[in-house]
Amino acid sequence: MTDPSTTPGAGMTRRCFMKLMGFSAAAAAMPKYVSANASLRRPNILFIMADDHTSQAIGCYRLRLSEYARTKNIDRIAAEGALLKNCFCTNSICVPSRASILTGQYSHINGAKTLRGKLDPAVDNVAKRLQREGYETAIVGKWHLKETPAGFDYYNVLRGQGRYNNPILYELGKDFKKGGKEHQGHSTDVITDLSLDWLKNRKASDKPFCLMCHFKAVHEPFFSHDRYRSLYAETEFPEPEDLFWPESPKGKRFEGWPLEILAERYRKRGDRYAPPRLEAADDDPRSIRKAAYQKFMRDFLSTVAGIDDNVGRLLAYLDETGRTRDTVVIYTSDQGYFLGEHNMFDKRFMLEESLRMPFVIRYPREIRPGTTVSDIVLNIDFAELFLDYAGATIPKTMQGRSFRQNLQGETPDDWRDAMYYHYWSHSNPRPSHYGIRTERYKLIYYYGLVQMGRKPKECWELYDLRNDPHERINQYDNPEHRDTIATLKRRLEQLRRQYKDTEDPLRTQ
Repeated sequence: MTDPSTTPGAGMTRRCFMKLMGFSAAAAAMPKYVSANASLRRPNILFIMADDHTSQAIGCYRLRLSEYARTKNIDRIAAEGALLKNCFCTNSICVPSRASILTGQYSHINGAKTLRGKLDPAVDNVAKRLQREGYETAIVGKWHLKETPAGFDYYNVLRGQGRYNNPILYELGKDFKKGGKEHQGHSTDVITDLSLDWLKNRKASDKPFCLMCHFKAVHEPFFSHDRYRSLYAETEFPEPEDLFWPESPKGKRFEGWPLEILAERYRKRGDRYAPPRLEAADDDPRSIRKAAYQKFMRDFLSTVAGIDDNVGRLLAYLDETGRTRDTVVIYTSDQGYFLGEHNMFDKRFMLEESLRMPFVIRYPREIRPGTTVSDIVLNIDFAELFLDYAGATIPKTMQGRSFRQNLQGETPDDWRDAMYYHYWSHSNPRPSHYGIRTERYKLIYYYGLVQMGRKPKECWELYDLRNDPHERINQYDNPEHRDTIATLKRRLEQLRRQYKDTEDPLRTQ
């Protein structure tokens, strides 16, 4: 990955930067970091979240497919602010990640451990706390947490996955179970329209706002607006190196969902946009995989293009109304996603493409343009960051911590050097597992396989991220790593206890 800090402005001194941004001499004399409780300003917060938009399909991340991604507006946020290289989810599936973002808690604490989970309206969350601090709060778009949204002065949301065309949304003041209204158009456009309507017409215009704009896109089955349908019609996307490996990672313990499953879904849907070569390849497994991959990428990136254009509409509103300098803008996704790497699609696993969340943030009053943050940041940290900006006390019930200092280049000495992960759902191809990731190593234990009769020693994976960043070789059986594995197992147990996860997967041994 090319370091985004090499972009224009990345090497700008603070003195020059503050002068450029119009800071007064008094402000320039302030320390680099001012705690939120001492801040004279409480910024607006615009939190934009897509679904399954993975880092390798965003331009500013400069990963495998970044050059093909039409994400100039998302890239603008990074160029004018900061890009997080190591932002991770703690449970890579939609419902749990969204609950963790709102509560600042792991799944086993907030109660949303699987897709069947829900967020009890009585549970404390960041929106409720922002309300108490005088913020006007709203959420528009994908909700996916089953129960009525709580803590929001306004909501207009999809109850489940929703649909791409003519989505039905449920608005505050109407019956949340029966009072849905159909809106004409593509969901990404509709969600942006409703977000802008709220911003333009909100009742408490004298208050700072926190708006969560949650797109349905780019959840599978991918479906873009017709205006993007031909965007990649002539593009041949580069294939991941391990697309045709008989097993990737080598020595992997799980099955996962290969692209052949996706090809079968296209067939069953009778997708009228499927290329003829997909149907013509029925007798050749290699051709099926190649065709499915090209179709997959074309649909995925076309849908992403619609997200980016609508992010541009939201940024334009801030520019036009003079709110840019006083608004924290964040773009992220609820988790990562496999784009053919390891011959897989979907998420759930602790491998990098699924684990990593894209996260770019802009706040001109504090964050230097072109900043890159390499610290390990988790989705349980987002709520604490919001409360820090609001000048609010962060409750002890939240398990993360604000990374406001990290964004200004002042990483606390006691910042985490490892992260804890726990995926609770279980199925044969995608077993439950937990693990630890440090800067260099990742250790994963698929305890769901033990429950299915596998021997415990056959359910571990170890990756050396320094020498194998794409996680193509499981090193668990390599005797050279025996001491490393023992150290990681001890640390994994420490983290499990630290985060009060009472289910001990090792008991299955």
